[in-house]
Amino acid sequence: MNTSTSLIGRIMSKTGFRKTTEGKDRRRSKRHRIDRPVTFRMHLPSRPGDPTPELPAQLYDISEHGLGLLTDSIEWEGLHMIDPNMHTSEKCILEVELPYDDEPLMLRGKAVWYIRHPEGIPFVFRVGVEFDNATPEQRKKIKNLINLHVTAAEIP
Repeated sequence: MNTSTSLIGRIMSKTGFRKTTEGKDRRRSKRHRIDRPVTFRMHLPSRPGDPTPELPAQLYDISEHGLGLLTDSIEWEGLHMIDPNMHTSEKCILEVELPYDDEPLMLRGKAVWYIRHPEGIPFVFRVGVEFDNATPEQRKKIKNLINLHVTAAEIP
């Protein structure tokens, strides 16, 4: 058995994160490719005042319901985005700060999947983040961001 497949299977089964069937897209809304630098922080819901420092990332794609991040950091001092060995039902909260006009757009969500890139690809990980209760105003700003910055290469 392939060790990486086995590890991914264990992560999926222990965390309750979605496992998609190859070839099927289960997203609720179309992702749009936007390539720009962002920052994010992680914290547990029970410790909102104890976030990680701002960590660098690259926005990969975005929709009204979530986004894809490219990052080298999925763990900080024991706090892991998706940790199957956590002894709590809490899922790590991500706060992603997107450049938007004069004031950054702060979006909260949870990592629902991640993959490790092969060596030689910039950024070690690609992470799928699902937003937690984005407000109508935030969704409007996301739509504006998509309309302003979407590239010709759409994610199927």
